[in-house]
Parts: sequence; structure tokens; C-alpha cells
Amino acid sequence: MSASRTVPVSSAAAVWTVEAGEHRQPGIVHVVMLALFIGIGIVVGTLGSLAIPIGFVSAFWPGQAVQAVGGVWFGWWGVLAGMFFPFISNALSGSAPIPVSAAYLPANFLQAFLAGAAFRWFKADPRLQSTRDWVIWVVVGVLLANFLGAFWGTYVLAWFGMITQSARVTALLGWFFGNSIPSLIFGSILLKYVSPMVLRSKAFTKGWWA
Repeated sequence: MSASRTVPVSSAAAVWTVEAGEHRQPGIVHVVMLALFIGIGIVVGTLGSLAIPIGFVSAFWPGQAVQAVGGVWFGWWGVLAGMFFPFISNALSGSAPIPVSAAYLPANFLQAFLAGAAFRWFKADPRLQSTRDWVIWVVVGVLLANFLGAFWGTYVLAWFGMITQSARVTALLGWFFGNSIPSLIFGSILLKYVSPMVLRSKAFTKGWWA
């Protein structure tokens, strides 16, 4: 019975395969999705930053789920949205000065890029239909992305003198868990139940731009 619920790797790989005669190029639909995801990210990121703040980090920041799934579904368009919407949401929530938000960009890049890269490189299915898909999502898209993002983000906070070096471990753990938990919950729901619709849309990006 368990074998019948496991999607073969070849089936997952087909999600990313450009079929013979299939013509894909960037278009207005991708620009629209870029703007839409920036807008959604600003709302979710701002509310998350205001909801449960711990010093200069949030104990529950659902914006990371938007960052991660955007890169999976829309390639560079999603990554760009994931990089820049936190800059705006930080300004709106007052959670970080503009220079600090700008210095966060590498962390935002990693948190938006790694899941999309892993799903494309390992040919995982965004609909999370197999154990392999789940492992790639959780290990790379949730744990690795958020650890690296937290590592860089807390380095920036210490660099700007907003936290002491002795407080960095606490801030890193707060950042890591504050991003990972909502990312695992909301990101998994989005991938599992919204991906089937996205995959059928013209906006879905098999490569990085189209």
C-alpha cells in the first residue's frame, strides 16, 4: 500500500522538464506575480514582525513561508520578491533601520533562493507527494535556509552594534526558530495544496525565468 502513495522520481522530474515543442519565456504574468508576491510578503512580513517581537527578531515570522514558496514556484521572480519585501516590511514595522534592512539582503536571498534551487536541482515535486520531496523541502527549504539566514542576520545585528556578541547565539536561535516553525507550517500547506493550481498556470517557472 505504501508503494502506491510514493511518486517516482521520474514523475517529479517531469514537473521541471520542458516538453518538446513547449515554448517558455518571461512575460507580463511573471511581472504581475512578482508584484503580487511583494505585496503579500509586505502584509505577512509586517504583521509577523509586529506580532511576537523578541528584541530585533520575531518569534514567529510567517513571511519566510512566502519567501520559500515564491522561489519554488516562480524562480528568480519569487527570489526577487523574497529579497525585497522584507526591506519594506521592516520599514513599516520599525523592526530594523534602513541600513540594517539593506544589510539583511544576503540573508533574504538565501531564504528565498535555496528551496527553489533544491527543488530544481534535485527534481523534487512542489506538491510534496513523496518522502523524498518532504526531506528536500524540510532539510534545505526550511532548516538550511533559515539557519544560514539567521547566521547572516545576527552577524549584521552584531556588526551594527544592535546586539552584543554574547547575545548572538540567543538571537540566532530566536531567528532560526521564529522563521523555521511558520515556514514549516504555512510553507508546507501552500506547497501541498496550492502547488497543483500553480503548476497548471502560465506563471509557473520551470527554469529560473520562465
